[in-house]
Amino acid sequence: MNINQKKERIKLTPEQLYDIYLECNAPGASVKSILSRYGLKPWDLVTIRKKIKTAALETLANPGKPGRRKKIVSQEQYRQVAKELNEAKDALSAVGHELALLKKRTN
Repeated sequence: MNINQKKERIKLTPEQLYDIYLECNAPGASVKSILSRYGLKPWDLVTIRKKIKTAALETLANPGKPGRRKKIVSQEQYRQVAKELNEAKDALSAVGHELALLKKRTN
């Protein structure tokens, strides 16, 4: 039996770490038993708390804007799309004009 053998660390997901954090912050929670269930030490909880605080402060300092991210469009692409739009408008107005003429003939 090797005395220097270290325990193998369990890899926890961020969601699991957050659940542990919430569980430990509950009123009347037995922090030591919660941490031992997951194979963690008290300093691991300190690290988790620091990471959560850092992430929360960063998110609050730089709130994201809702919606799509703005995309940079080249002038050539813009001209092409504007040209297609004008052609579509012209075609639609021509069809509308023909429809109006056909309606006049039937009345």
